[in-house]
Amino acid sequence: KKGGLIAFTDWVEGPAGLTEAEAHRFNTFMKFPDMQSITGYKQLLEKHGFEVKEAEKIEFGKYVDLYLQMLTQQLTFDALRILGNDMALFRAMGAEMVDMQQKVHADKITRGRFIGVKK
Repeated sequence: KKGGLIAFTDWVEGPAGLTEAEAHRFNTFMKFPDMQSITGYKQLLEKHGFEVKEAEKIEFGKYVDLYLQMLTQQLTFDALRILGNDMALFRAMGAEMVDMQQKVHADKITRGRFIGVKK
């Protein structure tokens, strides 16, 4: 209703963009049906009657780096236990996480923060 507030964050395609193959790989790994861009979310909010107060990139590459460092140096045993001690699956998931890390640092994937007020 009028004056209502929407605020959320999401993984979004970064300014560098993704190829179709890159988007497919990432979305498949993350179980996303698709991925929006910051501009795309802004347009959707406006289309549905929101005044966009904020639609911006959130820097988070250092957190992806930290997560991977923790998985490989501190939480390996816990992650393996969650995966039923399946080392092949652990390695495969690790490879997808490294691919994601590279995309984040190449500005192909980022996070966005969005705030809108219903007109």
